[in-house]
Amino acid sequence: MRSGPGRVLAVLVGATAVLAVIAGVVVAHRPTAVIDPAEPAGVVQTYLKAVIAGDYSEAARHLSPRSGCDATDLATAYLPAPVRVVLVRSAVDGDVAVVTVDVTEGSADDLLGSTGYTHTERLTLERAGGSWTILSSPWLLSSCGSPKE
Repeated sequence: MRSGPGRVLAVLVGATAVLAVIAGVVVAHRPTAVIDPAEPAGVVQTYLKAVIAGDYSEAARHLSPRSGCDATDLATAYLPAPVRVVLVRSAVDGDVAVVTVDVTEGSADDLLGSTGYTHTERLTLERAGGSWTILSSPWLLSSCGSPKE
């Protein structure tokens, strides 16, 4: 039996591939973190879950009346399938918050999880009457105009 650099390299490449597959399976099956629904990031999480589930009336409940958008706008928005959204950060400044998410569109479960297109989106929220609502979401709601004064 021969043992040489080619065989060692093949074993290392094989081990790396197996570890990558295991890591991909673990990441794909970890539960979604639950964020306080009263906080801006929690409002965005609840809103996006409803949009992805096709429950546009529930999603629209999280829109500011000043957004100029409603459930009809959400129903006609382009939402790729599959889609994965990851919270990047949430920043609050008084009664305004910006929640930044990374959106991966068309990410199929391939061997190394390398497909799909990822872009960063920022949702602006406002606090009115003690609760947070989404004022703008350029990724899904670019067609319904700018916030009303």
